Amino acid sequence: TKLYYLCKNSCKSNMLSNVVALRGLIIAILLSSTTLYAQYKYTAKSAFYGGWIVPHSKNLDAIAKGAVLGGELSLEWKSEQGENNWQQYWHFPNIGIGLGFINLGNNQLLGNAIYGYPYVSIPMYGSNHLAINLKIGTGLSFVTKTWYDADMSRGVDAGTANSAFSFPVNCYLTASTNFAYRIGERLSLAGDVGYSHMSNGSFRNPNFGVNIIYAQLGVKYDFLAHNATTRYDTEYQPPAALEAKTVISGFSREIHYRDHKSFFVGSLHIGVTTPITNWYSLGGGVDAFYDGAFTKRPSDDNPLFTRYKIDEDKFSNKLRVGISVNNEVIMGRLSGIIDLGIYLYDPIKNSSPHTNSRRGIFYSYNINNEDGWNYIRLAIRYKIHKNLALQGGIKLHRNVAEMLEFGVGYLLPIYK
Repeated sequence: TKLYYLCKNSCKSNMLSNVVALRGLIIAILLSSTTLYAQYKYTAKSAFYGGWIVPHSKNLDAIAKGAVLGGELSLEWKSEQGENNWQQYWHFPNIGIGLGFINLGNNQLLGNAIYGYPYVSIPMYGSNHLAINLKIGTGLSFVTKTWYDADMSRGVDAGTANSAFSFPVNCYLTASTNFAYRIGERLSLAGDVGYSHMSNGSFRNPNFGVNIIYAQLGVKYDFLAHNATTRYDTEYQPPAALEAKTVISGFSREIHYRDHKSFFVGSLHIGVTTPITNWYSLGGGVDAFYDGAFTKRPSDDNPLFTRYKIDEDKFSNKLRVGISVNNEVIMGRLSGIIDLGIYLYDPIKNSSPHTNSRRGIFYSYNINNEDGWNYIRLAIRYKIHKNLALQGGIKLHRNVAEMLEFGVGYLLPIYK
């Protein structure tokens, strides 16, 4: 009997020890899988760059043959503290500045490009070791070769010259998916797969620009430790349930390099938007455009340019009026604008050299020959005051730029 109780007590003791050991093992596994590294305020990244130009013209198809190679450096700072409401609704994105150097694959004609841009990196997935983000940025680029470097004495003619760039300073746009895989407390492998565009928005012509699909691979290093104090403010609401806005813009453009002339262009936008979510507003508006390049076409100075057929140089031919659907992506004072519009008044559409009939609002067309019935505006708006904003953007017909727009806007909350 004593032996029975000794065995029984011994078994209980062993079972209790096993349970304690099992609990300890589970806690150890959980702790090891959720170990938190120290928090760092800044991240520096260095990466190799490789890609290729996607030809969208016969000229680029002839000269864009080599790989695009180079490198990029960037600096990011984190926003875990959630000091602004927009950071919370975008899951605390990182803000960064990138600087890159690339060879465009044809030293004689395309040369090199240096670009710099601010960007926002929006978290899409995160774990203790892996982070995946969506990165969007816009800035400026400088190219070392332009159309005017074509020289018959060097074996370059107009048919194979650099029609991508006619001005050394260009806009730079990029969007990518990037990742970081932590291999140490401060060190991570980093990469990007994305798309970029460089052009001058028809400020000077020719202006085909370049579209590049690229990948980057490098390392990133975190530094300057700090204590993150993330907070979520669930009581935040958009500032206005309905907001009216008026934006007036203007700039300059060339319509064809043989003109050797610049023309004033401008626009007026009046619209209303309402927030659909805390970071996105939807609305509609009316647009009026003025394009001083719509003089008599073909002109006496440039009879070979036949994209437009305009018999008289008069004010009404230079006006277009349309309506648009307005999309606004909101990040605090900064907003990304995507407007999709159709022309209601377009006096030169029936004078196109490629038609002999009266056209309605919608009709078939070839973007290589004419502008067509629809337009796109891509812009960035920055609110400098409660009711005042600065805006810069580009107006397009599909993938063909018509004009750059830089202006000022007045924002009026109708009700909150």
